[in-house]
Amino acid sequence: MRILFVSDAPWQASGYGQQTDMVTRAMVADGHEVYVYAPGALHEGEVPLAENLTVLSSAYGDDRWGNMSLPWHMERVQPDLVITWLDAQGLIGYGRDHVPCYMWAPIDSQPIPIMERDVLQRATKILVPSRWGQGILAEHGFDSEYVPCCIDLAALRIDPGARQRWRKRNGVQDDDWLIGMVGQNRGSPDRKGYAWAFDILKEFMGRHADVKAYLHTEPVGDQYAPNLTYLRMELGLLGRIDFPRQTGSYAWAGPWMAEMYNAFDVLLHCSLGEGFGVPILEAQACGTPVVVNAATAVTELSANGYQAQPSQWIWSTTITKWALPDVSNLLEQLERAYAARGDLNREAVREFTLPYGARRVYEDCWRPVLAAVAPPLDYKAGERKLLLGAGRVRKAGYTHHDRDGLYPDIDVAHDLTVFPWPWADSSWDYVEAVDVLEHLACDFTLVMDELWRITAPGGYLMVHGPEVGSWQHTADPTHVRGFTLDSFDYWTERGWGKTYPYTTHKWETIRKLRDESGITVVLRPLKPVAKEKQWLETSATT
Repeated sequence: MRILFVSDAPWQASGYGQQTDMVTRAMVADGHEVYVYAPGALHEGEVPLAENLTVLSSAYGDDRWGNMSLPWHMERVQPDLVITWLDAQGLIGYGRDHVPCYMWAPIDSQPIPIMERDVLQRATKILVPSRWGQGILAEHGFDSEYVPCCIDLAALRIDPGARQRWRKRNGVQDDDWLIGMVGQNRGSPDRKGYAWAFDILKEFMGRHADVKAYLHTEPVGDQYAPNLTYLRMELGLLGRIDFPRQTGSYAWAGPWMAEMYNAFDVLLHCSLGEGFGVPILEAQACGTPVVVNAATAVTELSANGYQAQPSQWIWSTTITKWALPDVSNLLEQLERAYAARGDLNREAVREFTLPYGARRVYEDCWRPVLAAVAPPLDYKAGERKLLLGAGRVRKAGYTHHDRDGLYPDIDVAHDLTVFPWPWADSSWDYVEAVDVLEHLACDFTLVMDELWRITAPGGYLMVHGPEVGSWQHTADPTHVRGFTLDSFDYWTERGWGKTYPYTTHKWETIRKLRDESGITVVLRPLKPVAKEKQWLETSATT
């Protein structure tokens, strides 16, 4: 299978890049042809990493998700499957054609922001790395497949020699009790919880003279994040808290990170929300216990760790809730870890992480997901295609309809508010109605019944129209209605159609999406195929 995998490049030291490296190499070993589309990793050109593994670039000026360059790659690569391994909210151009699009959804807060839900409803399948996130998706009506992140258990292992090397190199004494933190310092509010962590460290270091801390992050911060060097100075913690040396990116290579995790005596993780939380697993794989703000996916990754309940959930600017760390609870759990320092069994800590090894996650989760990929659904593939309200639009292979025969390419002129329409039952494999139905000043149930009548069993109806209340809806005085994402559920068996039985002519929803242009739905009529065969046989003899 040819796969377009959208994420960071495999050589990038980010969490996205590390996951991409492990997963795509396993895919290639399984016989797949993989193209890693890495927006921002490089501009123009491509990098062949291995046989059947190529990294593609985005155009200069493209965004984090590569929306502008995506159509070119789709046309050139012709993938059988698109997998996005980036945060979903920016996937504006994805999931808009017949190629299956599997979207990774690291749910790190609740409820899921509206804009993110709008994107996820275009996914053929949603991949979620936590059971907690899977539950939140279910509350919003989304089915999802559990595919956790993975770690390299061969690189991340207990290594006393590595512990000593790192501590000596960074001025940490053998009898120092070292608290580590790992994560980006970005944004406001401070999602990784460094502001809370400094209050915790100030109090804890005041109690214990042998405690030091190393924060593997950008100390200056960006996107309105706190400047941790100033905060360290303000709290009088110079000499007690250290940061990465400013010799380049803080995202150091794997072997250095493994040494660092071994050097820690505990990992402190104060994040307000995590879609997964890879550093929590990485630390434990090296035998280092964790103290965490017990919320979101973090609770699954620290079952043998020290969990501190958050103080409360608060709304953020993206209209979702984050879990605020509770300083007192986290201090209590740090004290427990400190008191147990002489009894630490690093092998027992590592044992918890074994199910998350890269090979096991691929075999248990990725391989079944890929094996179940259905052939791409091309709902426009039927031979008999009808374009309603065509106007000036001309499409090869279509019968063109409009209310009046004002344009030379119109094959059938008919007012759609006059019933019945001039087509036989089940006569079309695909019916397209783009910016048409909102103009029909008549009983809309009669319109849906006619569409059901003329669409063949196994055929498809695609409708696009303005979202109710939008400028597209209100600007045109000939519009008599607008649509919501759920409007056509009233003509299905599962949605509002169960509560409001307007008709016995039901549909199955195949796809529905909302974007800046309006509402798009793809429906399939629920009618037995036998009737289609009967109509064909009857028409052939008349």
